Amino acid sequence: MPEDNLAQFKQILSKLPEDKRKRLYDRLHAMPPAQREAFIADYTRKYKSGQRKHPSSKNASQIKGQAPAKKAVSSNEHGQKTKTDPKKQANAKADAKKQASAKADPKKHAPAQVDPKKHAPSQQDPHKKHAPTQADHKKSAPAKADQQKKQSAPSGKNPQKGSPAKKPGALVALSGRNAAPVPKKKHEIEKKEPEIDIEAVEEELAKLKPIEEEVKEPPTTKEASLQSAAIGALIALVIIGLCYFVYLFNKPSMDKKFNQMFGMPAEETLASTPDSLGIEGSEPVRQFPTDTPTPIPPSPTPKPVTLKEDHPDLKGKVIVIDPGHQAVADTELENAIKGSSAEKDKATTGAVGVDSGAKEYEVTLTYAQVLKEYLEGCGAKVILTRDSNEANISNIERAKIATDNNATCFIRLHADSAPDSEISGVKVYVPSSGKYSKSAVKDGNKLAELVAKEIGSTSLGTVQSNMYTGLNYADSVKSYQLVIGYLSNSKDDAIITDSETPYKVAVAVSEFLR
Repeated sequence: MPEDNLAQFKQILSKLPEDKRKRLYDRLHAMPPAQREAFIADYTRKYKSGQRKHPSSKNASQIKGQAPAKKAVSSNEHGQKTKTDPKKQANAKADAKKQASAKADPKKHAPAQVDPKKHAPSQQDPHKKHAPTQADHKKSAPAKADQQKKQSAPSGKNPQKGSPAKKPGALVALSGRNAAPVPKKKHEIEKKEPEIDIEAVEEELAKLKPIEEEVKEPPTTKEASLQSAAIGALIALVIIGLCYFVYLFNKPSMDKKFNQMFGMPAEETLASTPDSLGIEGSEPVRQFPTDTPTPIPPSPTPKPVTLKEDHPDLKGKVIVIDPGHQAVADTELENAIKGSSAEKDKATTGAVGVDSGAKEYEVTLTYAQVLKEYLEGCGAKVILTRDSNEANISNIERAKIATDNNATCFIRLHADSAPDSEISGVKVYVPSSGKYSKSAVKDGNKLAELVAKEIGSTSLGTVQSNMYTGLNYADSVKSYQLVIGYLSNSKDDAIITDSETPYKVAVAVSEFLR
């Protein structure tokens, strides 16, 4: 705010009554800083324009080129000084001139001859004033009354009782000391401005300074809501980022706990280093080296399968079954996740029964052959990704068989192993990507429950993950990785190797596909 506006505003405040000043302060306190400065500037501008319309008497005299007139001062008989009206001074000066001329030429001002019978004139001393006539009394009476009124007007007080009248001679003598005053017009006479208590105004204005700093224009409701939404989104992004970094730095231990929680092998040799490649878990490489090569047994010949009377009608459906693993591992690496640099072995041999010694690649092929015959009996078209243990086929190639045939359902059969021998039950894995990812968990739970109920085991539910190559590359069709049980657990090992279990699994899968 300009300093001259603030100084002028201080003067205005000092002249206001207390109640008006308080109301003005209240208004200023309620205003934002910008509006308050505009208000003070406008207020002082109007005040200055009002002063130019009604200039003071001092300014008026300077405009006309005249010196300011001084009021004559006279003394009453008590020695008190009183101010004299300019007109009264002019009349007194005229009387003084007359008396001076009368002294110089007494004959000129001598009284007229009168009838001796009516009036007895007396010798007048030329140094004394002659007695006034009756006519003179009549003429001078109004003038004296007017003069007395004017004399009493400047003092503003009533004459004291018993005090003698003022002597004209004294008035004339006093008036002669001063120059003749310049008469003032009515509109030129103004009251003298009262002195301004600047310290008091400074104290009052100081109260307003903190308000200028504190008062801010409040944001609108829309702006406030947008700001809140932006802040909330920013906080959410920060939290998500922190959680992600915590996961990356603790991924091995977290994966171990995750695997133990859901019955997966927690400590196995990995075919790649997925820690820095974004794999949501690890697929075990179940290789068991031996001193001498193990001979590959011939593929089993399935027995004729009898259909249940209430079997479902699966005509028109294409089912692709993938028996997990193979007799000879293929350690060549392949991409594990679409669009990622993570790599894994193309194929592994799988687990071995803790009690039975059964090989997983043999078990899964037996189950796949029984399941194929039963589903074909229900009217479905069934395709196996491999029909012998000697086959060498990668996980991506197995997934491609399902997608190339536009499979109604892609089922991968496994019998896993876990570090904790107490873990047992039926589990299903589903891909975390693809157009069926939203319904995949619900469908997987249904499959796990049907199989567990049919073989007399426990359902461990469904895990949605991107850690299995075969599921990641077949996410354009409905894909399920069915873990029939855990060969590392004695109870599951007995169930899996029971000759009746493959048939029971086939019945359960057919009901799932109904």
